[in-house]
Amino acid sequence: MNSSFFLVKWLFMAMDWVYRQMCGLFSEGGWVVVLTIFLFTLAIKLLTVFSDIKSRKSGIQMQAIQPELDKIKKKYANDPQKLNTEQRKLMKEHGVSTFGGCLPMLIMMPLLFMFFAAFRAWSNQQTLDLLLKIDAEQGARAFADFRFLWITNIWRPDNLKAGGTLMTGQEFWTTFTSTNNIKDFIFFSKNEEALSRILYELHFFTKTIAEDGTVQYVFAQDGGKAFMEAYQSFVSPITSNTELIGGAYEKMSNGFAILPILAAATTFLSSWIMQRSQKKTMAQPASDDKNDPAAQTQSMSKMMMFMMPAMSLFFCYQYDSTFAFYWIFSNVISLGITLILNATVFKKMQQETVEVIKK
Repeated sequence: MNSSFFLVKWLFMAMDWVYRQMCGLFSEGGWVVVLTIFLFTLAIKLLTVFSDIKSRKSGIQMQAIQPELDKIKKKYANDPQKLNTEQRKLMKEHGVSTFGGCLPMLIMMPLLFMFFAAFRAWSNQQTLDLLLKIDAEQGARAFADFRFLWITNIWRPDNLKAGGTLMTGQEFWTTFTSTNNIKDFIFFSKNEEALSRILYELHFFTKTIAEDGTVQYVFAQDGGKAFMEAYQSFVSPITSNTELIGGAYEKMSNGFAILPILAAATTFLSSWIMQRSQKKTMAQPASDDKNDPAAQTQSMSKMMMFMMPAMSLFFCYQYDSTFAFYWIFSNVISLGITLILNATVFKKMQQETVEVIKK
């Protein structure tokens, strides 16, 4: 969409372009969408692998200065403030970051929301495209093209809500009359005449005549009441068709909530494996010292390990399946990268701890 943050816009346009190219080479369908998401997720993870190496290197350096940290703990056992100051000073001298172990997660959060926004824009474009195909009496076929495995419509959430296979009139009105309204979408600018005609017939727009005599479309002023009724009649030939796979779409859930569960499970597994692999290289905190930098690092890591799965479960249940696929792919790729690095790069780093500290 034209008014989005430029990185989100570029990501959305890039994914959509790759998707269109693959549709031209192969055929449309949910699997093409999933393949596009996988390719972009892989590319992003390869770009961020260096931050993971840096954070793990910080952990190895922390292990190397552990004896000196223990001496400081013993020396200033009765002066917590001085202890904390001296520990941080030592860590700074050796280039050890207090929050180095959390760096990958801190980088992951902006990517999470950037992908989320891009997928929402991509999904909204597909919704508009579906309107045009329904108008051209191709709706049922187009709807079938969005199917992937157990998911009826990949552009909708994989959850157990009845009628969740297609955007409702209320959802459509709220989505496209919000800050990112329909006129700001790139897809609308490329299909303005056709979409304006359809949406005018559905009472989404009303026509006004400008001073120069041109026709302009403005949002209906009835809060969408007439549009919601017209929209329901417009999509009912598809949603109420019991001959489609699974029966009438208006009574079907869009899936079985498998993707949200997988997203939460892989998020936890990836974080758990990473923390286990880091535990051998991270300094161990004093059991009774909450001001210990190592204790603070471990505390934050544990909090993130449980908070992130809960967040992924919520987001993936509420929002499009495309976002859930991205999140699952991201976790699986991260896990694979972690295992590879453990067996190669970090094993060598641990053997050269002294050289690492000197550098």
